Amino acid sequence: MSRSHRAGWTVALVCVAAVLLTLDVTIVNVALPRIAADLGARLDGLQWVVNGYTLAFAALLLTAGSVSDRAGRVGIFTGGVALFTAASAACGLAWSPVSLAAFRVAQGAGGAMVMGTAMALIAGAHPPGRARQAAIGLFAGVGGAAAGLGPLVGGVVVDTLGWRWIFFINLPVGLALVAGASLWLREPAREASSPGRIDLAGAALAVLGLFGLNYALIAGSARGWGSPQVLGTLAAGVALLGVFAAVEARRPYAMLDVRLFRLPAFSGAVLLTFFARVTSFGALPYLILWLQGMLGHSPLQTGVRLLAMTLPILVVAPLAGRLGHRVPASRLMAIGFALICVAYVLMARVGPDSSWLVMLPGFLLIGAGGALAFPPLLGVTLDVVPGHRAGMASGLSNTFFPLGTATGVAAFGVIFAARTDAEMSGTAPATRAAVVSGRFEGLGDGPVRELAEVAFTRALSTTCLVAAAVALVAVVTALVLVRPGNTREPGPELISGGARETV
Repeated sequence: MSRSHRAGWTVALVCVAAVLLTLDVTIVNVALPRIAADLGARLDGLQWVVNGYTLAFAALLLTAGSVSDRAGRVGIFTGGVALFTAASAACGLAWSPVSLAAFRVAQGAGGAMVMGTAMALIAGAHPPGRARQAAIGLFAGVGGAAAGLGPLVGGVVVDTLGWRWIFFINLPVGLALVAGASLWLREPAREASSPGRIDLAGAALAVLGLFGLNYALIAGSARGWGSPQVLGTLAAGVALLGVFAAVEARRPYAMLDVRLFRLPAFSGAVLLTFFARVTSFGALPYLILWLQGMLGHSPLQTGVRLLAMTLPILVVAPLAGRLGHRVPASRLMAIGFALICVAYVLMARVGPDSSWLVMLPGFLLIGAGGALAFPPLLGVTLDVVPGHRAGMASGLSNTFFPLGTATGVAAFGVIFAARTDAEMSGTAPATRAAVVSGRFEGLGDGPVRELAEVAFTRALSTTCLVAAAVALVAVVTALVLVRPGNTREPGPELISGGARETV
């Protein structure tokens, strides 16, 4: 098979895997009521069905990507798909909330192995240039579309086949991916794995630190930010990551070369990856609460309306990949985040009498802006590091996706709840709690309902304005740190397989 055909198969397999895994992040949310009824799950059990996947995925991404630089990316990718597929079958056969949550953790581990190596496989198949940019644009487009389609696909599957089939449908796709990876994926000779030692201590510190940080961000809104468990886990996560950075700075075979953060473009790309998730997914739960809780749309109707975010991604992301060789990455990213900023300013016009159409221009601009910003963002992360550290760069970049989502949801949740409480300060705490959760059905049609709708939409408007401010910071970050002269690897001394070498 020719090099071009093998590169095409690599991109196709990685993109299909991205769709499979991204769908599974969002598709489960729609099935939670049916899962609760069938398995007798309580709220805390349902939370672990969702969060177990997210926490394992977020904690292992960096380690999976970095280890693949030494152990081999194809093996880690194929093993991850196999683990994810087996765990999906187990999820479909789950007999209790505990068993389902445990199998979801296994799914998340497999997903981290796949996504931690995905961008490195694309980089290995395509040298820097137009072909790589187009492949990254396709990867970003299908991943973004899958995230948007998750609630819609989940609603259809759950309503027609039952909740277990949201896991069973993964099996034929997963088996086909394992077979395809075995047949067509090869470790490029020029980026073959180094025989150097694997940094086990660094891996353990990274996994524990990222788990603690993500757990605290996810649990904070449910347990309260003053909870000793949340504060303790947050402090432990930050401390472990601090120790991790100190250890990695002194270790010749470190899994993360912290000196890469001296490169302005690399630091900027990592920050922008974080901002991308904050602005694209951080506010999404509160928009869904408005659509379903206040406006009364069903999950399927909500999914259809959110297609306004998804469809522009399918059109614009491949275009952004092709524009990458003509327009500097910093400008493409700045334009993308500027569109997201404008989107949230427009969405902040929402009021108690608004229909979902007030959000339509914003939904379209968020999809288009994200599709412009994400492909060059992923490309910059890979282009500024040498090929033998592409797995580490891929894992690190993807690590900030769940971290940014968790941070956005948590921060916007605090803002949303505080504004709602301030607007409804004269009402009972139970009423305020119901409104913050989007539960309007028990409020009737009187003055309390009117007050609740005003408070809810003002809180949503404030959240949108804060999201717009974050997007504006991202615009400045792109223009200042990811300048045209900073997007190429400058040749610093970097770590590789137990020895230091200049590249």
